[in-house]
Amino acid sequence: MYMKFKNFTKNYWIYFIIAFNVLVLPIFLYLIFYTYYYGYKDVVTLELGTTLEEEMFFYHEIPENTQFLTSFEDIDFSKVGEYEIELEINHKKKTSLLKIVDTTPPEVEVQELYKYIDYEINPEDFIVSKTDLSSIDSVQLESVPDISKFGDYSISILVKDAYGNETKKETILHVGVIKSFFELELGTVFKKEDLLYNKEDVIEISQEEIDLVNQKVLGEYVIHVLYEETEYTSKIVVKDTTPPTLELKNVTIYDDVKTLKKEDFIAQASDASGEVTTTLLTEIPFGVLGTHEIEIQAIDQNGLQTTKKAQLAIVKDTTAPVIYGLSTLTINKHSSINFMSGVSARDDKDGPVSVSVNSSKVNVNVAGTYYATYSATDSSGNTKTASRKIIVNHDQEDVNALVRTHASRVGSSIPEINQYVKSTVHYSDSWGDSDPVWYGLTNYRGNCYVHAMVYKALLEAKGYTVKLIWTTDRSHYWNLVYSGGKWCHSDATPGNLQEGIICSNDTERLQMLQGRDWDHSAWPEAN
Repeated sequence: MYMKFKNFTKNYWIYFIIAFNVLVLPIFLYLIFYTYYYGYKDVVTLELGTTLEEEMFFYHEIPENTQFLTSFEDIDFSKVGEYEIELEINHKKKTSLLKIVDTTPPEVEVQELYKYIDYEINPEDFIVSKTDLSSIDSVQLESVPDISKFGDYSISILVKDAYGNETKKETILHVGVIKSFFELELGTVFKKEDLLYNKEDVIEISQEEIDLVNQKVLGEYVIHVLYEETEYTSKIVVKDTTPPTLELKNVTIYDDVKTLKKEDFIAQASDASGEVTTTLLTEIPFGVLGTHEIEIQAIDQNGLQTTKKAQLAIVKDTTAPVIYGLSTLTINKHSSINFMSGVSARDDKDGPVSVSVNSSKVNVNVAGTYYATYSATDSSGNTKTASRKIIVNHDQEDVNALVRTHASRVGSSIPEINQYVKSTVHYSDSWGDSDPVWYGLTNYRGNCYVHAMVYKALLEAKGYTVKLIWTTDRSHYWNLVYSGGKWCHSDATPGNLQEGIICSNDTERLQMLQGRDWDHSAWPEAN
């Protein structure tokens, strides 16, 4: 019996192991595999400044039918914090904790300083740049050295961010009478005072030492300085941090222009390093009407660059040429005319252009005012037309003909002629230029002199003998007319004082003149 039980027990374990391997172990391995490939994490840690991905919440792959119920847009990734993230996996809700942490120390760049003994140490002076994903909490010295003596001092700068991450940087503070290191901008003048911390100190530098520094060539120059019988050396570094000077000008072209150079936009391009290379960065949109921005770059010999923009206006030519020299032209009858003398035309686009003239309406054989028509056309078809006044002067023949014409319109008696002049020629202050008769009978106005001369011409045309007479002060003119065997005064000037002076004697004339008189010896007596 015992042997049978022992054999049964032994077989039982064998059967159990077999059953476990066949039934249980696969299930267990499946669960481990599923968890590894499809299980989600209860806690996800994200470093500040990195990007959150959905895959971070799972050990391997994202299971099918997975949905994030919490929107990532509601999370402030710029700050440290914790957020509950709700998920739905195969229609079952799960929760994972997202922790945003900052374990990255600040990035810091420091520099060496050259100072005088009166310098008050400020850790910020040593910082060239400092950046952090969160914010800088403090900048401080690990220890503050005593700089009461000239020399070099080691400086430790500690920079901490808002979450306690710390960066330590080592640098040097140089304390001296003179600057053992000085940066000189290319093209500027080096002076010995540049090396002094305290401008009241007196140092000795020979001109030969100063001349060693070539401010026009980049490089390092070591010079010797004497201070209180002790010699020091100083390194002068000529550097170039100033980009080239670039000044541009706006340009206007016409839409048919096909060539344009970068130099057309550049007013000035210069640099202390010497020649400047310029480049046109914008493709010129030839033929495209409107205003365009044109970008030009200038690079100096040390690679520094300046970029600026100018305006390019592309326009259509709609402006006609301008014609010059069309002042009034006055000639005598029967004269020849050079209509193009002094005449020219210029166009904004084409420059000088030809001018044509139409003078068909000008008759040089007949006195009068005429107009010649001038035209100028540019290459775009814009035409300018202008008129020029041409005055053909009258001659005595014209005056005589005009007098005959007016004389034919009036009777032959003195009163008729007198009244005709008064009603035809109105009073004005004009003396009638060089020909009062022509002026009065063409402009129909004039002063007493014009009236007297017109009156005299018409009387003579009717056969009368006439003399022009005037007061001694020449303030008034009229006529002496010989009629009926004697002379009489006759005045054709409109006005109340002259209304009765049709044919008067000397006594009557003097009374009308009211105190004015004439030279009685120069004219015959009227009685």
